[in-house]
Amino acid sequence: MKRLISLIVVSFLIALAVPVAAHDATPEASDSVLAQLGYPELAIQARDGEIEVPNQVDAGRTLIAYENVGQESSHPILIQIPDEVGVDEAVADLGPEATEPPSWFFDGTFPGFVGETLPGETSRAIVDLTPGHYLVLDDAAWAFEVLASDATPVAARVPETNGTVRLFEMGFEFPDSIEPGRQVWEITNDGAVPHELLLVWSPQPVTAEQALALILSEDSNATPVGGGPSSDEIVPVGGIGWLSPGITAWTEVDLDPGTYIAVCFVFDPETGLPHAMLGMIDVFSVGEQ
Repeated sequence: MKRLISLIVVSFLIALAVPVAAHDATPEASDSVLAQLGYPELAIQARDGEIEVPNQVDAGRTLIAYENVGQESSHPILIQIPDEVGVDEAVADLGPEATEPPSWFFDGTFPGFVGETLPGETSRAIVDLTPGHYLVLDDAAWAFEVLASDATPVAARVPETNGTVRLFEMGFEFPDSIEPGRQVWEITNDGAVPHELLLVWSPQPVTAEQALALILSEDSNATPVGGGPSSDEIVPVGGIGWLSPGITAWTEVDLDPGTYIAVCFVFDPETGLPHAMLGMIDVFSVGEQ
């Protein structure tokens, strides 16, 4: 699997060893729950590390439609640049030649974004965009500006959801019962540092310890100790991108019955380790097992 962005690969290269395998495609816009809610849309297209994004968009509650037309999986980040950091400086600091995160990186705001998006799929999320300069980060950095809008705000209209998920140090809180099917989740970061929710489907039951070993394995045929699926059988199925503390975003998931792994690959700035390696990995079941 390709890297997230070059600067972060030093911090958690191993954590991006999740293989790409066949799974049900994401819904077309006509079938998508989020696409039918009437929010302004920010359409982004990714192609093997290259990103096409509009130069300017209006502020407000926004539907992100992230289409991956390339051959490699994409695990992007959206960051609002701190006011004191110039756009050119930020792009240079987070470009392909960067070897470590800039000192200002965690001073930025992460409003949420789509999760891992496989080739040929379109991931959707609803996030709140405030005026300022933003970067979409993949293998490099692409800038756009969010402008203050005179239009009637839609932020007061909250999407109807099927469940809520809390992120915190170092764990997740899911609904007590999760049924199969397409649904919208409200995701809130109740922690003190940024977090994300990456969902991975497993065809067989697996423990959190086995799941972490699989995700970190560089062997596509690796199987967990005690049995279970091999690394090439577990599949990323969406989630929500980096969220700053106190921020809420919404994601659409289409869940088959089975076992799901929840994992956070946000890295700890002090140790460089992904949160998954600090315990932020969990397993839950959907439907009958």
